[in-house]
Amino acid sequence: MGFMDRIKVMLSKSKSESGDKDEKETTVTSSETRYGKKFNLTPDEKAKLVESLTPREKETFYILLGGYNLKEAAKQLNIRYSTANTYQTAIYKKLNVNSRAELIINFRDLYETREE
Repeated sequence: MGFMDRIKVMLSKSKSESGDKDEKETTVTSSETRYGKKFNLTPDEKAKLVESLTPREKETFYILLGGYNLKEAAKQLNIRYSTANTYQTAIYKKLNVNSRAELIINFRDLYETREE
């Protein structure tokens, strides 16, 4: 077994161990869709998760829900792309999503009610 193979094995073990911890801590049930997981959360629970975001992360969150890409979001917020990327990463971690598709699938109803 080569050096890179040993590193891959170590990384896969650490991912599976950390995945077990995350599943134990997270009690949110979800179902798989074609584009990612869909949470079974009430609108109040979703709003509470969004409240955990900082004000700037909330702005980025709503821009991303509006269908803008990260470059456009950075331009609207008058920040660098790397800063917008940092906000996006924090949003994904706090809301327990892995992609923009999952973000939109799970939280688009908050965006729609905000527009009204």
